[in-house]
Amino acid sequence: MSRVEPLSRQWLDVGDGHLLHLLQYGKPDGIPVLFLHGGPGSGCHASDLALFDLQRYRVLLLDQRGAGQSQPSGKLVHNDVLCLLTDIERLRHWLGIERWCLAGGSFGATLGLIYGGLCPQRVLAQCYWGVFVPSAAGRSWLYGSHGAAKRFPVDYRGWRNPVTGTNETELLQAYAQALQAQERRAVAAWCRWERTLAHPWTLLPADYSVADRSCALIENHFACHHYFAAYTLMRATLNRWPPSTQLLQGEQDWVCPPFLLQQLLAKQQQPVALQLIRGGHHSLLDARMQQAVIAAIAQMADNIEPSITMRTTE
Repeated sequence: MSRVEPLSRQWLDVGDGHLLHLLQYGKPDGIPVLFLHGGPGSGCHASDLALFDLQRYRVLLLDQRGAGQSQPSGKLVHNDVLCLLTDIERLRHWLGIERWCLAGGSFGATLGLIYGGLCPQRVLAQCYWGVFVPSAAGRSWLYGSHGAAKRFPVDYRGWRNPVTGTNETELLQAYAQALQAQERRAVAAWCRWERTLAHPWTLLPADYSVADRSCALIENHFACHHYFAAYTLMRATLNRWPPSTQLLQGEQDWVCPPFLLQQLLAKQQQPVALQLIRGGHHSLLDARMQQAVIAAIAQMADNIEPSITMRTTE
């Protein structure tokens, strides 16, 4: 993808010692869409723009607290679900946007669905993929010995090797100490396990960056704190999701297996349609998932633009 120049770059002071990095791209008067990155802590990347038609959308790439180019990198204090949700609404006020779209994957989808349930009147439409369900079962699938570990036993042993612990909780707490001490083996093992699950059977990088360490720190921080009751918020708000909600999940998503999302959706009074992508993985490096997400985001614009045209001509 050729380099695209941003409309603007801003630093947003949200208090608590956090500065958030915001880039805006696309059409200045286009459909506003906030991209919610996953992790938590992975940050936004230029490659995320490939999901959007920049002739139709005004794309907001916001690095969440401690993530990406936000500062301080990897800061864990005042970094929880309620802070991230507050930042989303604060951003909308700062930019003077009455209603917008949201799109994102993994933990970004988790955040977006909670926000959409809390503030449905602010959401034109939303599209999420690889939805992470932050329940006890969701955490155990990732870090316990009876979930993804059963499918990738050798890789799971590699994840356990840098730390000592007899169960999921002890391992996560041991990782918290190792990551804060900047132990390279721990950072590498944490990132390798996640990437193995996200896009299996691909060549993994030999080294890991400062951004990778920050992401690992924040992911571990959220996991150690059971995602700050995000699952309780998801369940409490799932019947308030806007009807214009699209969900896509890969059939072979080993980070966020479809059965966990299906169990959550079964609790809805008016279920939202879930599109299962045949053979799809968690990562959008998977062409099947990327193509499905691009099509869904384009469809979101198709559905919105006629109503915007009607309002402006009345």
